[in-house]
Amino acid sequence: MNIKNFINNDKKLGMVIRGYGITSALIPPIRKLKYYSVDAETNRIIFNNLHWVRTGEGHLLFQFMYLFLPTPCNQRCKGCFMGQDKRRLPANLKGKYFSQKELDQTISFAKESGAKAVVYGGGGELFMWSGAFGLIESVVRHGLGMVIFTNGTCLSSDKIERLNSLGVVLIVSLRDTVESYHNAIVGINGFRKTIETIDAAIEIGMHRDGRLAVEMPVTVQNEDRVVNDLLPVLRAIGIVPWIEEFIQIATSEEEKLCGHSFRQARKFFQRMAAKDTELGIQWTPKFGQRMSDQTKCQRPLYSFAIFPNRDVVDCPAHSITYGNLSEESLENILRSERFRKSLLNYKLCPCSVFYTDSNAQIPEDLPGYLKEAIR
Repeated sequence: MNIKNFINNDKKLGMVIRGYGITSALIPPIRKLKYYSVDAETNRIIFNNLHWVRTGEGHLLFQFMYLFLPTPCNQRCKGCFMGQDKRRLPANLKGKYFSQKELDQTISFAKESGAKAVVYGGGGELFMWSGAFGLIESVVRHGLGMVIFTNGTCLSSDKIERLNSLGVVLIVSLRDTVESYHNAIVGINGFRKTIETIDAAIEIGMHRDGRLAVEMPVTVQNEDRVVNDLLPVLRAIGIVPWIEEFIQIATSEEEKLCGHSFRQARKFFQRMAAKDTELGIQWTPKFGQRMSDQTKCQRPLYSFAIFPNRDVVDCPAHSITYGNLSEESLENILRSERFRKSLLNYKLCPCSVFYTDSNAQIPEDLPGYLKEAIR
C-alpha cells in the first residue's frame, strides 16, 4: 500500500490525495518517529537537564542536535521560515560548510552527551549539495542516526536505497494534498516527484520502524484536507504524520492570514484528535501543542542547533543565541550562564500559534508576529 493507492486525477487540479473510506489506522499504529519524537526518554532528559541547571549535579544530556547548512534550495515555499522564498536569509544561515574537523568535534560532543542523532533541520534542500552523503556517512561513522527534512524532489530510487542502508530517517515535506495547490505554494512542479519519493521509501519499508514521516504545515486553506484526507491516508499506510501549525517567524502580512488564530488552532487540534479517535488512535490536545499527536514543543530543553555562521542557538526558530563556535568551544557554550538561564526561563515555543483550552490561556508575552493571532 502506498500514497498512489489513494490518489485521484482531476483534469483541473491534477493529482489529489483522497482519504474517504478509510476507517482505521494500520495495526499496530506507527506514531513515533525514530530519534525525533517526544517520548518517555525525552521527558527523562528534560528532568535531568533542569535538575543539572538548578543543582549542578550530574551532566547535560541531549536527545539530538540540529545542524543547519548553507545548502541551496530548489523550492521557494511561501512563508519559508528560513526566508528562502523572499531571498532574505537570517544572518546565522550565512557561512561556510563545516570542515570535517568541526563536524567530528560537534558530533563527538553530541554523542558524549547522550544524543542519538543529528537532525538536518534545513537552510535549504540537503540533496542539492554534493556533500550530502559524505555528511550522512560521517554521522553514521560516529555511531549516531541521521534525521533529514527534505522536499524529496532530488532523490532517485538508488539514493533512497542508499539512505535506507544508512538507517536514515526522512521527514518529507508536502504543502497540500492537491497537486496544483502544492506546486503553487512551493514554486515548482514538484508534487509528483515528492509523492514518488514517499512511495519509494514505503516500498523498501522505511515506514515500518518509524523512519518515515510526511510534514505538512496546516493553514486555513488546507485544514479540511489535512484532517479528512492526509491524516487518514498516512495512518492507514503507517507513515508518521508530522502535521504542524504554520511557522510565522518569516511570513509577510498576507501570509500571516494563512495561519490559524489561537481560536482556529483550538478547533483544529480538536478535529485532529477526533479524526484519530475514529481511526483507533487516542490522544488529547494539550496546552502549548503545535504538532499533531505530540506534546508541547520543548526542544530547547533537550536539543540545540548549530548554524553556518557557527552560532549555537536554542532551536530551528533561532530565537536565542547561546554563543559562537568561532569564539569558544561547544562544551563551554552549553555550560555557560546564558545557557543555564535560558533553560530555567524556557516556557514554550513561540514560532507559531499553539493549542489553548481557552483565550484565557494565551500568554501575554507573545512575540510581535503572533499578536494578530489573538482574534
